[in-house]
Amino acid sequence: MFEQLRFLIEILPELLIGFPNNRPGGLLLTILLSAASLLVGTGLGAILGAAHHSRFRVIRFAASLWVQVIRGIPLLVQLVVVHTTLGAGRIPGIPFQTSALQSAFVTLVLYASAYQGDVIRAGISSVPQSQIDDARMLGATSFGLVRTLLWPTSFRVMRPALITQAITVFKDSSVVVVLGVADLTTNARIALGGDVGNAPFWVTTYLLVGALYFVVAWTAGRLVRRYEALDRNNFGTVALELPLESSSSTI
Repeated sequence: MFEQLRFLIEILPELLIGFPNNRPGGLLLTILLSAASLLVGTGLGAILGAAHHSRFRVIRFAASLWVQVIRGIPLLVQLVVVHTTLGAGRIPGIPFQTSALQSAFVTLVLYASAYQGDVIRAGISSVPQSQIDDARMLGATSFGLVRTLLWPTSFRVMRPALITQAITVFKDSSVVVVLGVADLTTNARIALGGDVGNAPFWVTTYLLVGALYFVVAWTAGRLVRRYEALDRNNFGTVALELPLESSSSTI
């Protein structure tokens, strides 16, 4: 037991921030890679979600095809395909090659955009058409309609799904181990190495890796739930004040 604990303490810095000659790495790199991929992927997902409601059939079809293709192919396969094309410079017209980390980033962006885009599409669909028609009758522009009605209303509906999918992307990012990207899972494998003497530490090492993933995902979930509770309280306060203001003005 003491040997297990000693080994985990020795490799903990490499699991958290990476090896001295390859930082950021480990859990820090996993968080940075996931956050950057989610930021860009959700932005693309917003475009895809809006495209699903376009008046042009071609745009709707292209957005739907994008989502269905990305969702229908395993992430591991996407990662290998992207790296063997972009990483090897095999796409005509693209005069550069991507590193393993860049290929992982591109793949996670595509992956996140499809799932987040489908969530955003469903969120926009949840807004009653009657409210949209009323806003247009009052002279709302397309930008104003999105800013004041579609986004605030749909965001409350799709926020839990967006956060759940974000946590899923964070956990699924572990597949970048196949490219040798120095994330948490890869560094755990490197720390164990090929030494048969480390065989007794395999189970405890990967239990620690799973615990680190869990801590980050659990913390993110708790922060989001706290924000939602505050948001509900603020929304309820506003909702209670509105009738009072209305009645006082009427009197």
